[in-house]
Amino acid sequence: MQQFVRQQEFPSVQRQWNHSILKPIPSARQNNHVWSEISNILNTESLTTKYFINMKKILIVLVSILMFTYVNVTAQVTVTYAMDTPTFTLAHEDTDRSQTLDTCYLTITYRFKYKATEKDDSLSHDDLMDLQLGRKNNAFFSRNLRDLDIQNTKELKTTMQFQTIPENYVGFDLLVNHRDSTTIVTNRIPYTSQVIEYTENTAAPNWEYIPDDIATVMGYHCHAAKCSYGGREWKVYYTNDIPLPYGPWKLNGVKGLILKAEDVDHDFIFEAEGLTQNPQPIIRYEWNRKTMKKDDWERFEREMYQNAGSFVRNTGARIIIMDNSEQGFHRLNEDWSQYYNPLEK
Repeated sequence: MQQFVRQQEFPSVQRQWNHSILKPIPSARQNNHVWSEISNILNTESLTTKYFINMKKILIVLVSILMFTYVNVTAQVTVTYAMDTPTFTLAHEDTDRSQTLDTCYLTITYRFKYKATEKDDSLSHDDLMDLQLGRKNNAFFSRNLRDLDIQNTKELKTTMQFQTIPENYVGFDLLVNHRDSTTIVTNRIPYTSQVIEYTENTAAPNWEYIPDDIATVMGYHCHAAKCSYGGREWKVYYTNDIPLPYGPWKLNGVKGLILKAEDVDHDFIFEAEGLTQNPQPIIRYEWNRKTMKKDDWERFEREMYQNAGSFVRNTGARIIIMDNSEQGFHRLNEDWSQYYNPLEK
């Protein structure tokens, strides 16, 4: 049973565009019979009737899995995505293999709201993010994405099917090491099973406290502070009732736990929705990781978004855009670019 924290004492704690990086998704073996079957699936009639289910913007991910029972032959996968609007989609990551680093004594769940497009003033994209606090490590990640990865890992073993990852699920996570004051930032690459990570020093922003600005978040009396970090101006509300210097993402170092954070441009909002004292493992999955310097990652990410069409082609993914034409669909244009608005400018 979940236990919600209220004015309790807590344990004391010590306070990187390079195409060669990407490997295309494996395609199905070029067997005449197999490709005949796939071609049948990709015809206009199938696209508009049998094989596509209306799911917000992404209609479905169509998976053709060819199973071979012969010795030394590995199953091959072809994935075709059908959408009514182009967007980046994360690929499934296997959760079978992981390393336990620590045990958390407190989990804070934040609702993270952010812009889907430049004109999206209502911040229509949102996700649930968990901040796990441990004595040796903190972890910050998408709860929804992790739960779906775990579910899909199980489903692929039994039914050979998996659910498409919604476009609003956040593909980065953070792992903080208290002993050496470093943070590993992991970023999942759309349409591939690769992740790229960089390591940086865990440095708190320079905070300015706002004495007369108070608010109530989750029933907690909160005070305000502001800072300039990552090219943005942030305002946070923290509570002295939980005297831990942590918060969502890279926002840390105030006098108490940050329960709400928002940038002055109203592009991003983190707001706590749950506090749970239920010991859980802080884990690190054994994924296909590539290491970059932070500056290299930021350049890579910007190029990936600005040249999204050519990027997708290089991953090997097949994307079809549904439209009102006679054919009913067209392939993704290589000049497509994706809206780019990173947390750190």
